[in-house]
Amino acid sequence: MSEVINDFSKSLNVSEDVIAGVITNAVKEVEGVYGIAPAPKTFRQFLFNEKSYGDINVEKVDDVLSVSVGIRLENGTKAVLAAEKVQEKIKSAVQNMLGLTVAKVNVTVRSVKLADDK
Repeated sequence: MSEVINDFSKSLNVSEDVIAGVITNAVKEVEGVYGIAPAPKTFRQFLFNEKSYGDINVEKVDDVLSVSVGIRLENGTKAVLAAEKVQEKIKSAVQNMLGLTVAKVNVTVRSVKLADDK
């Protein structure tokens, strides 16, 4: 009798919008972070009325992600501590929720929200 081997390759494709949503929610959980820094809308976003998640850039090589994110801090927040917490939260959230490996998370503090800013 011949042996039948079933080889099913596993594949998971996750939209960049989903990844950006997970990143946005993770950043919101960090104390002292006001949110993701805004990014100018691309022509495609204007044309198709797509949502902009702000200053988030995700690069994927094989199944490993490299994430860059710009954040806004609340006044009086220690930038280094907040950035480290953002790195931890993003890596943990993406790996736990989506099962994707995150090699690195680059965080850039783009601005500080003052008391009268909106």
